[in-house]
Amino acid sequence: MFRIFALFVLALFSTRASSQPTLLLDSMSVSATASQINAVRIDYDPISEQLWLAGLSGDLVSVSPDPANHRLTIRYRSDDHGVPAPLMGMDIASDGTIYLVGNDAGSQPGYNIGIVRRGVPDGQGTHDWQTVATTVPYPRSATPFDHNMNAIVLSPDGQWLYINSGSRTDHGELQENNGQFPGSREVPLTSAILRIPADGSALVLEDDLDWLIQQGILFADGTRNSFSLAFDGQGRLFGTENSGDRDDEEEINLLEEGRHYGFPWRMGLTDTPMQFSSYDPAADLLLNPSSYAVQNGHFYNDPTYPAPPAGVVFVDPVRNLGPHANLYRDPLTGAILDADDTGQPLATLTSHRSPLGLVFDVDNALPHPLTGDALVLSWTGPESDLLSPYAGEGEDLLHITLADGPSGPVAAVDRIATGFTNPIDAVLVDGFLYVLEYGSNAQVWQIGFGGGTATEDPVMPASLEVDLWPNPAAGRRSVRISTPHSGRVVAKLFAVDGREVMTVADQLAASGDEITIAVASDRLPAGIYFLMVTAGSSRHVQAVFVQ
Repeated sequence: MFRIFALFVLALFSTRASSQPTLLLDSMSVSATASQINAVRIDYDPISEQLWLAGLSGDLVSVSPDPANHRLTIRYRSDDHGVPAPLMGMDIASDGTIYLVGNDAGSQPGYNIGIVRRGVPDGQGTHDWQTVATTVPYPRSATPFDHNMNAIVLSPDGQWLYINSGSRTDHGELQENNGQFPGSREVPLTSAILRIPADGSALVLEDDLDWLIQQGILFADGTRNSFSLAFDGQGRLFGTENSGDRDDEEEINLLEEGRHYGFPWRMGLTDTPMQFSSYDPAADLLLNPSSYAVQNGHFYNDPTYPAPPAGVVFVDPVRNLGPHANLYRDPLTGAILDADDTGQPLATLTSHRSPLGLVFDVDNALPHPLTGDALVLSWTGPESDLLSPYAGEGEDLLHITLADGPSGPVAAVDRIATGFTNPIDAVLVDGFLYVLEYGSNAQVWQIGFGGGTATEDPVMPASLEVDLWPNPAAGRRSVRISTPHSGRVVAKLFAVDGREVMTVADQLAASGDEITIAVASDRLPAGIYFLMVTAGSSRHVQAVFVQ
């Protein structure tokens, strides 16, 4: 996909007017909170009880979460907090400490310097600004693939900062910056998740792989550009991943210490073809001629492409069980297909959606069926020649229901709102989601989720209820489904790699009906599977153990 930073520039000069999003759950509501210009991050400050917005220029402004109060207040300029532009990351701790990430791409030609600063509340309504860490200068590519240092998130215990340092290439190709860096592709400080102590002071981060590992700073490797990082209710770190200009899947990853997530040798579930000596870009049906990388000759037969690191096992992304955001291009025919129809595993989302604004309902503040789950935005819209062939995709809000498997999480993915304009970040506050759009005509939206629908029937299930027994078992078993919705009830069984292996039920039911069905699991090889039941807006995912 065309890089997010380049899209920032396009959005800056865009004349697209922000329009009110379309909500797809009856209980949801939307209100305009504030109009703003070109902010890239939004967070909530519990001390001032304000939403804070951070712009690429370094401006920090605040606004009330109350939609009735649209007044923006300038809090700091770049010279005040000392973080250079482009400022691309912000997180605010529960005590009001602000953490910022910026990039100095100008003081040393051809290089970037990442800078992390901390603003500690001084009790007077302002902050004492301190440098947490600075990188040594490291090579830029002078292309839209310079993703810089961007996302930052504080660990739940307040001890560590996790920072995304994005790639400097699209897919591991040579990027020598007009000969300034001969033979350069990725470098140790790029395409990685870094971890530094939150109370650190004037740390200097070396562009040396062994040093980064020895110091415990390289938390995870092989991430192309995890522009959004968030912890779930179990304290696990997840990141959204922007894949490249080829039609590979976009990713959501469970990020764990010491793991490698494949870039540049693997994106989604696909091996980067340029690493193979037989690669012929003219025969690659996943290349879109409109992409920057194709137009500038970055796909080619490359005998010098490096081999994957010896002994490293790549971690695959979260598998998408559907029903939404799971379109893909068939590499054999070039046709765009729906994984719901083909059973093709997808990890994780439709190409070029650019998933951003990942949040988890860690306080269980959202009503059923969203309680405790994740929400994620998709930045890209119809302005993208790369996404536009995937009809109906992008600029939306997805509900992600995660379930654990032996080889990592799988997810049910539901689209619950559409019609945003380049949504770039989000924050959950007291059960409301605040969605930040980007651009000169952008908006901050307050999304409410309601409290569910009351019923006068005391025996009516308030939510989708699924009972499976026996489990585990070697033979057949039964599933009982009670639904609060009138309409279609669908139950499917999936393998841990996301393949659909069986339709258990697909029938109409009245609200309050109880359906009992035999599951022919005796036909399946031993292992772990996932039962996904859908009824109206409700969804249930459960592990099934076949002995």
